[in-house]
Amino acid sequence: MIKSFGEWRGKPAHIYEISNGSLSVGISDVGAAVQYIKVKTPSGFTDVCPGFDDAGEWAKSGTYLGATVGRVANRISGAKFSLGGKMYNLSRNDGQNCLHGGEDGFDKRFFKVLTEGAQGDDWRGNMLQLSLFSPDGDMGFPGNLNLLVTYKLEGSSLGIIYNARSDRDTLWAPTCHAYFNLDGASAAVSSCGNILRINADCFTPSGAGLTPTGEERRVEGTPFDFRDFRAIGERIDEKDEQLAIAGGYDHNFVLRGEHAACAFSRESGIKLDIYTDMPGLHFYSGNFLGGNSAFGALAPRAAYALEAQFFPDAANIPSFEKPLLKAGEGQTYRIEYKFGRV
Repeated sequence: MIKSFGEWRGKPAHIYEISNGSLSVGISDVGAAVQYIKVKTPSGFTDVCPGFDDAGEWAKSGTYLGATVGRVANRISGAKFSLGGKMYNLSRNDGQNCLHGGEDGFDKRFFKVLTEGAQGDDWRGNMLQLSLFSPDGDMGFPGNLNLLVTYKLEGSSLGIIYNARSDRDTLWAPTCHAYFNLDGASAAVSSCGNILRINADCFTPSGAGLTPTGEERRVEGTPFDFRDFRAIGERIDEKDEQLAIAGGYDHNFVLRGEHAACAFSRESGIKLDIYTDMPGLHFYSGNFLGGNSAFGALAPRAAYALEAQFFPDAANIPSFEKPLLKAGEGQTYRIEYKFGRV
């Protein structure tokens, strides 16, 4: 099914719905973004992923809701990095930093829908493929980059596969910036009652500008200890230097394995497991969430993001794995959202 998503940059935008009886997922061609995830429950379908029904309002919100982020997710300090002995200066859109690919990142681009038959209103399917070409020098990044994003439903899982190839050595570190509230997507209801576990013994503390200091700090004895299930809001307002810096959680966790996290709602009974082959999970508790969503004006902490990605500022911190994409060599990353019942 294809729906109107209003207009963006003078062109009509659309939402493409993929479904399989267990899940219905809406993906916009602007930003290749997840605009809703409706999960089948005993009482019907529940939307757990707040999104927008108009491209202009979505972009204006500045929240990256559901977007395919690139070229590099999260912050690059000073909006610059060195590669192959050359310094590259990037778009600055977060103070002195480059955030989520820059001022005109992938979240603001029209993606080309490749899926056969996905042109008519009566189209039905369980998979959607979208592509984007990012030219050499785009937001300051080197190399002509071709990106393919595949969304596929299998049972109660939404799988996302990112594949990219460049003609020059470059940096590439994608993520899906979906937000969740497993109680049910809403504009004003807090998500702090959702229960969360993150498979990480360490997190990366932030300094000025919310970029990492380079330290990997143990979570034990801190409000960042989600090794066992706890409510998101249980310790979010404690006196803690790191929580104060970000106004809540806005930090990268060092994953111990591919099962990155599990969250559930006691209210709806919906459970979410997240799997990825990327090294980090950025947990953002929606501290400054806003915008006129499909549900109305979003309140802070109405939803949270669990972004599988490389570590923030890995471009500049030698101890972090650098998201290098070698010229002529394709690279694939994956994220899986698996839904179930508590």
